[in-house]
Amino acid sequence: MRVLGSAWKVLSARALTPVVIGLFLLLYVGIAFSAEDALMALINLVASSPSLIALFSLIPLNRGALLIRELNDFRARRRLLGDGTGILEPRLFEQTVTIRGAAGGFPAAARRLAGAGYRTRGTGATLRAWKGVTAFPARALFLAATALFFCGILLSLGGRVSARGNVIEGVALPALEGSPAGGVVRRIALEPSGGSLLAKTLSIEVAPGDDGEPARSFGLYPPSRYHGSFVYPRYLGIGLRYRLFAPDLPGGAEDRLVLSIYPPGKEDGREVEGTPYRLVFSLAQPADGSDPYTTGNFTAQFKLMRGNDLLCAGSAPAGGAFAKDGYWVEIVEVRRVVVTDFISDRGVYLVWLSSLFFVVAALAWLSVRVVSPRREMVFLSQGEGITASLRAEGRGRQTAGLFHELLDALNSADGPHGT
Repeated sequence: MRVLGSAWKVLSARALTPVVIGLFLLLYVGIAFSAEDALMALINLVASSPSLIALFSLIPLNRGALLIRELNDFRARRRLLGDGTGILEPRLFEQTVTIRGAAGGFPAAARRLAGAGYRTRGTGATLRAWKGVTAFPARALFLAATALFFCGILLSLGGRVSARGNVIEGVALPALEGSPAGGVVRRIALEPSGGSLLAKTLSIEVAPGDDGEPARSFGLYPPSRYHGSFVYPRYLGIGLRYRLFAPDLPGGAEDRLVLSIYPPGKEDGREVEGTPYRLVFSLAQPADGSDPYTTGNFTAQFKLMRGNDLLCAGSAPAGGAFAKDGYWVEIVEVRRVVVTDFISDRGVYLVWLSSLFFVVAALAWLSVRVVSPRREMVFLSQGEGITASLRAEGRGRQTAGLFHELLDALNSADGPHGT
């Protein structure tokens, strides 16, 4: 039993969560010196380490244990203030003072507290007083939200499945594992935003598919669901189909590429399979300054390389061609592409729920704190003297002043022994 009691004290300690978070912060700082993406490296390390998972799980366990502990303390205070049952334990209050040798009743103190707006109860040997509305429900909701938040992260670390695919205009949505391909992507649109946070909005319009999914549109936020996975558009790209003819390549070569060449000026290259050639592509910036991804008017610039030698360079719009010195490059078509993550993550629901709890808890706490915070006092006359306890959830200086004023009056009236 002693071991269990010690374990409970550690698990319900207020300092446990900050200590664990501090350890992970130190681990993150250490990883940052050797990894380019320190956060992803830390996530992968924790997900693959049972000991780190166990350490991280102490956070939601601590929040849950602390919620149980504070709930028991709240009930004990309610009993003590209500019917006077229970023991006056100093840990239930912020201040506890004993006036040694003093004894007697509290009629003057009760009148003073009633005049200050407190409700009072008690017999001749006890006085219990309280005022305002307690913010404990908001505190309990905050602790529950914290536990849910870290439980969500824990679920994500242990069960998150991610797949990356190319969403291409005019092509069916990628087939996820165990699911048929989705409907054809009718249109990918990048348009100016009417809001104040984002300059542009992205939408992916999809026709009904053989997988039973209805026609729908995917945006940036909030993430939509597709075959049980969340859809997170990550990067914009260009889908390009070309044909190449060269003096030593009379049969030509043709290929379809997904290139990271947006915004205009960014380059991306590929080897022409089965040949000594390499093509490096980029997008031309329209003379009117418009965004080609928004307008759909794409002009591809290219460099034809053989090793380190530049054979020719030119440009052509979608459906156009360029010829020089026996080399002929045709841009058959250009399509919009969105590199998209499809993520199955049950922990997201807990994180969203915890966010709602955080907002409600903050609003409730602020309302109570501003309007009428809870203040509680208990005075108990017993053989060794008078024991007085105080707890204030707000306006602590004002409440402490009244509390010590009452103590001074009790001390001077009941005995000269001091505190």
